[in-house]
Amino acid sequence: MTTQRSYQFGGNNKSPFQGIVGIVVGILFLFALFFFVQILFKILWFLLPVIVIATAVIDYKVILNYFGWIGKLFKNNALAGLAMSALTIIGAPVVALFLLGKALLRKKIKDVQTEAELRQNGEFVEYEELDSETMDLPPLESPLRADPPPKKDTGYDDMFR
Repeated sequence: MTTQRSYQFGGNNKSPFQGIVGIVVGILFLFALFFFVQILFKILWFLLPVIVIATAVIDYKVILNYFGWIGKLFKNNALAGLAMSALTIIGAPVVALFLLGKALLRKKIKDVQTEAELRQNGEFVEYEELDSETMDLPPLESPLRADPPPKKDTGYDDMFR
């Protein structure tokens, strides 16, 4: 004999409020998320000058490239350039964070490249050039000798025989 069992989660409650409770909880979650993002955005607006200065110190070319890109958008499509400018102004903290991240990434890549080049080519050592003066040295003996220098018998060679 085969017995088949079935389980239902949530019970057999056919209450009309069952779906409404889920909707209310979802709406409350979205409200909480909205207020959290709003507080986060206010903090980012407060920190915006610090973020922009940090980005400029790390790599100012990131900021110049971003505004150059917006300028090219204006040249190619005025409406897209206007829309991007408006979004940049409205979302300035998010754009500043993006540019800070990009600057940090470029700095890290540059550091890794310099380290790899240093490993490959070696380290450059700076030197000082000394004053060049002619020195009067005694003449050298002739490098070709007729007899080899006499060997001293220390007994060391006998130890290996």
